[in-house]
Order: sequence, then structure tokens, then C-alpha cells
Amino acid sequence: MTTGRDGFARAASWRLGLTVWLVYAVFATTNVVRETYLAISLGGQASVRVDPYHDLHPDLFEFPGRGWYINSNPGTSILGAVPYALLVRPAIALATRLRPGIAAPKPPATYDDPRPNRTRFMNEARARGLDVILGLAALGTGVTLMAPLGALSALLVFLWLRARIGNDRRALGLALLYAFATPMLFRAAFINQNAVVAHLVLGAWVLKTGLSPRPMGASPGARPLAGIGLLLGYALVCDYSAIPFLVVFGCWILYDGYRRGGAGAAIRDGATYTAGALACIAILFAYQWVAFGHPLWPAQRYMPPTEYSVRGWLGFTIPTVQLLVGNLFDPRYGLFAFCPLLLAAAVTPFLPRRDGRWIPERSQLAWITASLAALLVFSSATQFANLQWNTGVRYMVPVAPLLFLAAVPALTAMPRLARWSLVTVTIAISLAVSMMREDVPTSLRMVATEGPTLPVLLVLRRMASGYGVSVPWWSFWAIALVVALSLAFMWRPALRRTADR
Repeated sequence: MTTGRDGFARAASWRLGLTVWLVYAVFATTNVVRETYLAISLGGQASVRVDPYHDLHPDLFEFPGRGWYINSNPGTSILGAVPYALLVRPAIALATRLRPGIAAPKPPATYDDPRPNRTRFMNEARARGLDVILGLAALGTGVTLMAPLGALSALLVFLWLRARIGNDRRALGLALLYAFATPMLFRAAFINQNAVVAHLVLGAWVLKTGLSPRPMGASPGARPLAGIGLLLGYALVCDYSAIPFLVVFGCWILYDGYRRGGAGAAIRDGATYTAGALACIAILFAYQWVAFGHPLWPAQRYMPPTEYSVRGWLGFTIPTVQLLVGNLFDPRYGLFAFCPLLLAAAVTPFLPRRDGRWIPERSQLAWITASLAALLVFSSATQFANLQWNTGVRYMVPVAPLLFLAAVPALTAMPRLARWSLVTVTIAISLAVSMMREDVPTSLRMVATEGPTLPVLLVLRRMASGYGVSVPWWSFWAIALVVALSLAFMWRPALRRTADR
């Protein structure tokens, strides 16, 4: 019996990872964001300065006397610099050797989009000969960093669930649902800190609870506690939205330690966790010291004033009702608007505990709720969250993995019609926004009226006048057919096996 289950799990694991990587890679975009510039500078010149890209992005600023920098934390760019240096940069160099015109300055053109900043960016990049190079760098880091991280995240969900629900096929289906129905697909299209923080939070959760269930309140051990600190500490290096999780997981570790062995155990566990976190947070201090001359002050202290940075302390105020509601339900960026399936997590605490039904421990559900509340308050106090309308769901993404795990029991307990209706609607939304990169209503309308597409095809179509490219109507269907045939070939042997014997 064990051999059969383990054999299926091994076969399913690598297929799951490859499937998620392939689909995420197909949905990758050429969107150039602030993290892209630092990844290029680190991976290409081993520099934290982004001077060659000055004025190309509103989130790049000049610190007089020290150069140009991004106005956010460097952690995601540091990760992206590795595959950029090893894989993406050599590929771009080869492309420019084969087609030297790629790196040549180009005359102005029009980007077919109502937002003028997109045309402005394209033409400034064209004038410097950076347009194609930046697009390839953005696409390359999406394929070589974000897609593999998404695949690893889905694999963790599969392994964590299979040890609890006792059905490998169901765990596999839920892992695929996590990968393609939650905002992880939408945010994986290009290098961005929110998705990376989500992956790190999921890793911390798995270390705290164990891949296999452990007794309630049992200590994970010194190494896992240090690992939790390392993961969440590095999440802070990526973005300050990790602060709520650092606090909640820290309180959780202290609480469990005190219940298990009193103040002494709590102090030991807390110290181990804190040491791991500080080991990674030191990277942020080092970056800030090199970039700005002081280890403690963030980039927001040095960037020029903006509409939101002058509110409160560096953009932090008392949480606003608009953002408290909007971060959850606004169709432009609300977490539950982009993924209504996650609302099922609210039902799980009220499910009766019956034989054969797995439900997370009440304490685990409580800490997930605490994580949601802490992140919501933090994100609603950050006035920069008002800019989410232009990028879709973002600030609340880090809690999505935990909410999904909490939603699993409610999903499996639902009547079949209700479950499949909720899943179908959520997948439709996820695919639409991942294709069109717009808010939920606009993306659904565009898919209905223009047909399905992929982000890269959409960009090629919109900039056709400047590059002389033509995107045939059948391009999406040809790519979809190749992907479908590849997946069918890969999964066919595994699906013949029996998972549970």
C-alpha cells in the first residue's frame, strides 16, 4: 500500500512541478517593473545602482551624489539576478549578436493602449535601444524565477495536503487548483515581490506545521524554527508586507513554546526564530548601507515626495475604510474579487469534525485568521496601496496560500454543484485576468469579446506599428494545442496508476 502511494506521489510530484512551470512560463509577460532593473544591474554589473535606466520608471529615483535606485526592497531582485546572470543574459547576448538591430535606437511609435505612460515608456526605451532587451529580461526572469518558484509552491501544497487528507489524487487536484485558480498565476507573470513573499510564507507554514502532522503544540525543532526565521526574514528583504507575518509567526512560536515548556522554552524558541530572521534581515541593512549610506533607513526616506509618500509617516497612516474593504472586494485589486474561492476559508471553522474529514487544528485556523487580519490592517495603512488599481491584486497576495489551505475542508465538504460552480467561476476569473492583465470585469469582458490570448501575444499586437509584427488569430490556439499535447503526453502514464490501494 505504502509503495503504491509513494510511487504515485513521486510520479505526480515531478509532473506537477513541470506542469505548473510550463503553464506559468506560457503566461509570463514582458512587463518591466522596478525589480527588473535592479535584477539586471545585479546580474549584469554586480551593482545596486540602476543609472542606465533613469527616468524609465516612476519607481526609480536619483539620490543626489550616489546615483539612481529603485524605491523598494531588493530581495526579489537579488533572487532574479541569479537566473538572469546564468541564463537570461547569455540568451539576450546571443540574440543581439544574431540581430544587432535589437539594441539599436529606434524612432517613436505608438503602443495601442489608452494609458499614455505605456507609449511614453516604450518610446523612451526605443530611443535608448533598450526596448527589446528590457522586454526579454522581464520575460526571461518570469520564466526562470517566478515560474519555478510557483512550481515549488504547488509541490509544497501537494505534499502538505497528501499527508493530511489521505487521498493523493485529491491532493494533486487541489495543488493544481492552488496553482491556477488563486492569484499565484496572475502574480507569477513577471518578477514581483508579492508573489515571492507568498511563497516564503507558505514555506514558513510548512516548516511550522510539518509536512506530516505533528502533535498540537509540539516544537518543530531548532532547525525548522531557524528556517522559519530565515524565510520570513528574507521575505522582509523582499517587501515590508512581511512584517505582519514576522509578528504573527513570532507570537505563534512564543505561544506554543510557553504552553509546552513555560517561559524558558518560549525564550529559547523565540531566540532561535529571531536569530534566523536577523541573519536575513542583515542583507537588507547591508543593501541600504551600500545604496543610501545608512543601514536602517529604507528607500522611501530618500525618494522624492509623491502624492502618497507625504501622508503620515513615509506613506503609513491609520488604516482607511476604503482600503480595508477594497483590499478584499474591490474588483480592481480585491483579493476575494480575484479569487472568490478563498471565501470558503470562512466556512471551515464551522464544519463539524467527523471521522474521515480533515480539518486544520483550531489553533492553526486562528493563526491564519491572525495573519489575514494583520496583513489587511498593514496593507490598509499603506497609502501606496491606492495604486493597486493599475496592477491588480497585489498587497494581499502573501496570505493567499494560507487561506487556500484553510479553504480546502470547506471546498471538499460542499455539495458537488456548489463546489464546481465556485471552482469554475474562480478559474475563469484567474485565466481572464492572467491573460488580459486588467481588472476582473474588464478582463472577463475582453476575453468574451476578443477571445482568449496570452500576455506576450497581447503586447505584440499592441506594439505592432513600431515593430512590424503580425499576430495571427490562431496564435493562441496553436500554443494552447502544443501545451495541451505536451501535458497529455507527460501525464498519461501517471493517470493510469491507482493512487490509493
